[in-house]
Amino acid sequence: MPFLFFLSYCGDDGRGGLVDEFHADLCDEIRRRTTEPENSIGFQYTDMAEGTLWRPWVSDALGTCRVFVPLYSPRYFRTRFCGQEWGIFAERQRRYEQQQGHAPELIVPVLWENVFAQGARAAVPSFATDIWTRNGAYTEAYRTSGLRKLVKLKTRYSGEYHDVIDRLAGVIIDAAETHELPASSEQIDFVTAPDVFQSTGGDLAESVVPAPHAGAADSGGPRHVHLVVAAPTADEAAREREDVACYGKRSEDWMPYRPESPKPVVRYAMAVADEQDLTPHPVGVHDGLPALLDEAESAGELVVLLVDAWATRIPAYVEALRPYDNNFYGNCAVLVPWNPLDEETAAASRTLSDSLLKLFYKNARVPHPTFRNALHTVEDFVHALRDVLIRTQSFVFEQHPVPEAANVGPFVARPQLDGPGGH
Repeated sequence: MPFLFFLSYCGDDGRGGLVDEFHADLCDEIRRRTTEPENSIGFQYTDMAEGTLWRPWVSDALGTCRVFVPLYSPRYFRTRFCGQEWGIFAERQRRYEQQQGHAPELIVPVLWENVFAQGARAAVPSFATDIWTRNGAYTEAYRTSGLRKLVKLKTRYSGEYHDVIDRLAGVIIDAAETHELPASSEQIDFVTAPDVFQSTGGDLAESVVPAPHAGAADSGGPRHVHLVVAAPTADEAAREREDVACYGKRSEDWMPYRPESPKPVVRYAMAVADEQDLTPHPVGVHDGLPALLDEAESAGELVVLLVDAWATRIPAYVEALRPYDNNFYGNCAVLVPWNPLDEETAAASRTLSDSLLKLFYKNARVPHPTFRNALHTVEDFVHALRDVLIRTQSFVFEQHPVPEAANVGPFVARPQLDGPGGH
């Protein structure tokens, strides 16, 4: 059963028991007003039993909860895990908006400390500021001092504190009843989930990648990805195999996952790029790969090679692909779709694997973190592509820092994981 709300906060703020006290009071008020089961009202980390495998437990709660309640504090917006949680829930909201045609307001912020006070040392992203601004009037003590002080001095601020609890409970209940937010259809991966707080400005866009800075359209950068298809045409493939139904007149027509998924694989790749607000540039491998690799590396652009194992049996494709293995490109990735339902491919799997690994010997031997072989389904392919795009972007940002600009959006750092409430 999904939780009514997910309480997102920094671990340092949870020390001393004040967050636990607030969470218990809020759950009690919601329990009083609803028929929600007691054990499914509010999720928070300290409810986890000792020895719990936290990743699947937190992932399930975050992927199914109906309302997201972040505790604003200076530490909250500096905590990677909190930024990941926000981004994951915001993505669920975005998909709901696409399906329903209107945006649900299911993020209900709590001002734990006054991060908006003059002199406050908190870099609050603009999207978090906007959501707070849309909240209605609260007591002056709460808006000035934050809820932490009201909890700590509950006896002195009893009236103000209970007014805040009463209002929060009402907002959470109304939001959950107004919008039936679907559960996430994909497994949440905290290793690759982006931290949307890694910026001091900009808006939380539909993507998990940075918004363009001035001049980005002309100078390129990590919002551009070259999708290089290394697959033979139907005529070329006919020289190596009998069934050529998954090929077409151009390399870009290659449909490795047919008949179950009868679309060119580059179309799935372009959809992922669009999902992450990247500009895709689909090309064939014969369009000058060495020059493309050099130019993309210099411009800080991304390159993803979509390789058909059968192409490694064709001399012209071997020659075109060979330069890739000469270096370890941090801004590049190789994805190898491999449909096990293709009987001819399955029968030739050993020789195809040998020729593939021979061609990409250096990258496959290490193995390079963005070299992904044997992607058996569209789902495997999409998941792998999302992962390598994040990893290659992280590399590019470390090598090509983005200048400060007013419209810079969420920055994706190299994937790291500190755990729930970590620093």
